[in-house]
Amino acid sequence: MQLQGTARYIQSSNELEVVRPGEVHSRRIRCINLDPNEVNVFGVQIEGDEIWVLAGPTNNQRPDRKYVYRFSSLTGGSRYGL
Repeated sequence: MQLQGTARYIQSSNELEVVRPGEVHSRRIRCINLDPNEVNVFGVQIEGDEIWVLAGPTNNQRPDRKYVYRFSSLTGGSRYGL
């Protein structure tokens, strides 16, 4: 059985709180390319090593892009359309 990490978005500090697979201590990733004043975060999804932050403009009812971070490097922020 492969262990899966966890991640949650913290809007007040614009960070992801991440627990890597197999670890118990949390770490934080700053979301410097995601502006919480212009973007609404709808959720966080985990796909293997990738952490997807699903987001869209504040006036949208659903996400239209994802920001990708990685457990392995605790970096990322690549942006892709949905």
